[in-house]
Amino acid sequence: MRFIKYILIIAISVLSITVFAQQKQELPKGLVAAFQQGNSISLASFFSDRIELKIQDKDAIYSRSQAKQIMAKFFARYKPKSLKKKHIGGKANSPYFIGTLITNKGNFRTTFLLKGNGDKAIMHRLSIEVE
Repeated sequence: MRFIKYILIIAISVLSITVFAQQKQELPKGLVAAFQQGNSISLASFFSDRIELKIQDKDAIYSRSQAKQIMAKFFARYKPKSLKKKHIGGKANSPYFIGTLITNKGNFRTTFLLKGNGDKAIMHRLSIEVE
């Protein structure tokens, strides 16, 4: 009987740790919504003051306002339908995201690096490439 109790305690501990770890790897809801709605203004609120932005073949470091304009042009040309998560990893205070941005004109591999926790996360790097 003691053996069964120990097994149950271990199983509950493992499940608790797994659930806790998964909760740490969630993206801010506003960030996902900004991508799905093609809202460059909301998306820019997650940008750092200087962000490394790679859109297809153009790769450079931009100010937040420049990056917001670039994303507005991108969203105007490619209307987003959804953002599908493939992987979220990294540390709790610096997660990275790999996924697919599905648009009206094709799919794009989307990756970005955040720093900070929860809704205070700031995006330092964003890459959108043809899939």
